[in-house]
Order: sequence, then C-alpha cells, then structure tokens
Amino acid sequence: MPRKRKTDFFEAIVERRFGWSTCFLCGRRLTERNRRDEHVFPKWLQKRFGLWDEKLTLLNRTTIPYRKLTTPCCLDCNSNHLEPFEKIMSRAVRGGPRQVRALDPYCVFIWLGKIFYGLLYRELFLPWDRAQKKKGSIASKELLREYAMHHLFLQSVRVPLQFLNFFPASILILETQEPKDDPTTAWDFSDNPYTMFIGCRMGKVGIVSVLQDGGAQQSLFPQLKEALSLKLHPIQFREVMATVRYKAMLFNRTPKYIITRDSEGDYKAMQNPLQGYNRRPLFDPWDQRKYVEILALMTGLPIEYLFQPPDRVLTWLKRPGDRARKMPIKLYPWNQHHLDFFRTYRPAPQKGPETNSREG
Repeated sequence: MPRKRKTDFFEAIVERRFGWSTCFLCGRRLTERNRRDEHVFPKWLQKRFGLWDEKLTLLNRTTIPYRKLTTPCCLDCNSNHLEPFEKIMSRAVRGGPRQVRALDPYCVFIWLGKIFYGLLYRELFLPWDRAQKKKGSIASKELLREYAMHHLFLQSVRVPLQFLNFFPASILILETQEPKDDPTTAWDFSDNPYTMFIGCRMGKVGIVSVLQDGGAQQSLFPQLKEALSLKLHPIQFREVMATVRYKAMLFNRTPKYIITRDSEGDYKAMQNPLQGYNRRPLFDPWDQRKYVEILALMTGLPIEYLFQPPDRVLTWLKRPGDRARKMPIKLYPWNQHHLDFFRTYRPAPQKGPETNSREG
C-alpha cells in the first residue's frame, strides 16, 4: 500500500478551491516548481491500448483526445501518492483478471475514483459550446461540490484514513476477450456522473463499479453468474455495464458517513446502515422497458430490436434455458465500428456504439 503522510485532512474539502492553478486532489496552489499535471487516463494505459490520438466523447457530446485529458496536480500528489497506484494497476492489468481480483479493492477504488473525478474536474475548464463560450463550462463548481464525499475519500491516498466495517463502492471484475487486430478495440469505457457508475474493458480485464453506493450492489453481483462464468465478448461486457448502470439508477438511498479522528491523528470513516429506519428495499422495482433504454444506449442498437413487449429483452449472456452463452470473438469479430458483429444479428448494418463515451 502506498505510504501516506499526515496532513490537514479537511483543508482540501472545506476550502474547496477549484481552478487550473489548484491541485485537483489536495487543493494546494500550483507554481512552476511544484506543478506536474495528472493524466486522467494514465500514460501506460494510453500506450498499451493505442489511445494517445483516440478521442473520448464528453458529457456535451463533443470529443477530446485522450492525451489532452489532464488535470492540474501538484508534484507531491502526482509522484508520491497517485503514481504508486498506477504501478499497481499496470502490473495487475498486464497479469489478467486473476491478478486484478487479488488486489486490495481499495486500490481499484482509488484508481477508478481518480479517473471519475479527474474527468469532471477537466470538464470544468472545457466550454459547453465551443462556438459560444459564454454559455459556461461542461462541468461547474457547483456540480463538483456534489462529489465532496468522493473527493474526501480520495484524500486517503495522502492522509491516513480507514474505512471501518464498510467499503464505499461495489466493484465487479470480469474476464473479457481481447480483440487482436487493433489495440484500440481492446479498450472500452463508459461512465455516468449521476449514478457514479464507471466501467472499462482493458484487454482481458473488465471492471464495472458504482463508486458511492456503500457496497449495495456488491452482494447482488453473484446474480450475474453468466457474466462471472464467461470470457466475455465485448458486446456481452456492454450488457453487463448496462445492467449495473440501470441497477444503480434504482438505488434509492444516499449513504451517510461519520468521520472521526483518533488520538494519534488518524482518521476513520464509518457508514450508517443503508437500510436505516426505512422499510423500503434498497432498490426500486426493475422495469424492463426502462432497462432496455439503457441497453440501447450502451450498445447502439434500436429499442425495437432489443425489446419484445410486454417484457422480453434481448440478452447475449444467456441461451434458452438460462445457460451461459459463449461467444468466441473469432466467430463474432469486433472491429472498430462493430459492423461485422451487427451484420450477424441484423438484416442491415447500423452504426455501432461509441465505445469510448461518457453518458449524461
């Protein structure tokens, strides 16, 4: 585990300074001497999957090259606190899903959480409308303040903080098939700021997470037994992302936390019981009609193709009789535009989904 130094834990949270001359993590002022901007998507990831010149779709549906997705950061946070996590994740991803599963979930949480928050922070400096910059930025300071608790948990990379008898996120790690023809097709990414859902496919490793549900979905992941038993085809991974993202939309609690400090100056976080005094289930009822809207968004396929009234939705994870469906990528090739795949399922090819996208 990366070494942490003791410092004023609440400084970056209470003051909540935002700006290009402010470290996105610790909040200190940046100068030429102490500045070292952080790549939201680390260089090792961009190099491995050929993303340097590829583009990510932002919340306003414009695009930006991955190489330009940097966020203001100080030398201390970049080199001493965040870089160790990048080394841990780089080695584990190279080793495959088994090595990623063997990691402390905290490492995966911090790595995903930095990407999630870093994207929002970067969008603070990008105009919503490039032709009319007076309309404001994609993200606002008010929006970023809504993620104060997540930002506080990220401080644990530099300040001793222990999660007592809870974990803030639900994290699912899957084995995925890796297309070989083009390294960019071995990468997939999607997130949703409003549910704090984030998912990415990196070669043979797929990670799907809800970052601030207090672990509510973690106990439900075994229900995705088909996904857990398969080497997932890229379209199957997209279906899993759609399932977890929609379930996150049904979560009807806001986790509450208590932060204390002991006599040695270390901080401890405790989570109030999610159930509380409310007898309602943690999740609202599943609605197939609403779920298929998310599945259509995540796959690029039309709802009328995916949905058969009153409640049947197409799935790539199961065969009739609830048997897991194997989809060898050699039989169902996955190219940059996914047209070969769609021809195997539809009479006329349609434009495929944006594999690297942020969904508003």
